[in-house]
Amino acid sequence: MTGLSHSPHDHVLWILTNNGGKMERSRLRASTGMRYALFNPILEELAREGRINIASGKHSDWISLG
Repeated sequence: MTGLSHSPHDHVLWILTNNGGKMERSRLRASTGMRYALFNPILEELAREGRINIASGKHSDWISLG
């Protein structure tokens, strides 16, 4: 990294953007390196803002850009 600071929200959106705009929740969390205690509230906030969609699948949730 070159010293640039990005918010955790931006990091989640960046990872989604660079992975086709849709990922399983567990894979997205692992890609961010965040603990669930930080990750889940960020997803909830992004969903409230309409920036992502959370869909329940048969075996896991899917997160997609809104």
